[in-house]
Amino acid sequence: MWEARNWMKRNEPFLPTWHAYVGYRLDLFEKLSRGMSIDQVISEYGYEDNLLRSWADTGVVLDHLKKNGEQLIPSKQMMRFFTQKSEDAIGELLKEMFEMHMPVLMNYPDMIKTKRKSSFNGDHFGKTVAATSALIEKRAFPHVVKELQLRKPEWVLDIGCGTGGYLMKLARKMNRGTYAGVDISKDVIDIAREKAKKYGLDQKVRFYYADINKWDVPDGLFDIVMMNNLLHYYSPDTRADLFARVAQLLSPKGTAVVITPLYLEKGGRRFSAAFNSFMEAHDNLYPLPKRKELVQDAKAAGLKLKAVKTVVREGSWYCMSFSKKKV
Repeated sequence: MWEARNWMKRNEPFLPTWHAYVGYRLDLFEKLSRGMSIDQVISEYGYEDNLLRSWADTGVVLDHLKKNGEQLIPSKQMMRFFTQKSEDAIGELLKEMFEMHMPVLMNYPDMIKTKRKSSFNGDHFGKTVAATSALIEKRAFPHVVKELQLRKPEWVLDIGCGTGGYLMKLARKMNRGTYAGVDISKDVIDIAREKAKKYGLDQKVRFYYADINKWDVPDGLFDIVMMNNLLHYYSPDTRADLFARVAQLLSPKGTAVVITPLYLEKGGRRFSAAFNSFMEAHDNLYPLPKRKELVQDAKAAGLKLKAVKTVVREGSWYCMSFSKKKV
């Protein structure tokens, strides 16, 4: 009984995460932002009565919601991080956890037994993956900016650029050079192009819908080539070819910047073990790279490791930079 109780207590932190996910998914915190009663919410949006009341009661218990008479008002934390329009929203991270990771991990017994893996739907989850990658990239931003300030690049390429926010942020920060992003998801490239036009950056930042291995490069070589949250889409035996392609795209004194989780690095072993389990459960995703493996692949492509910077230690995320070896 004591052991069962301990396992139950270990799962208590799951409740706030679940509550925040539901609130973000239905944008309930935004809908309650000016104060509404449960009856008003049900009347306006047609939600199921008992389910919504249970969610609201949980929110009050967790201090995600405050009661003012019959009205419910979200806390400042929920408004900032779990409303869909907030620039600081982290709800996509929870969406990825609940809609991508957990269903797959719950199906692990059947996959082990039947020897049949899932198939990752990149088109369906493309926007979510791009949004969660942006959270990691925000943490890595100072490291990347420092590299760009040192190199003063004229041409910068981001492979797997997603919706382009990171690349545009770099372009604004540096205020020099031309930036290119390439991605195999048409949906995220369309969003990136719309963003660039909206912010008046469509001449400085260009986006291409293409496979990097087949891409007809529009303008010469690049001083900086970035790969963020990308390597688990490549099998271990093709990563050397990817680094070789990066080396082809780099100018003679160019630098490759790679932001990636590393498998079983000290400090982030738990996260990397869980993340790697998700990757291994798919027939079109691949295990996380180990530091030694990446160094070897880069070396085979003529690239030398310059530095490794910690991005999120407990998440095993790192920023690695490689330079071209002198011939």
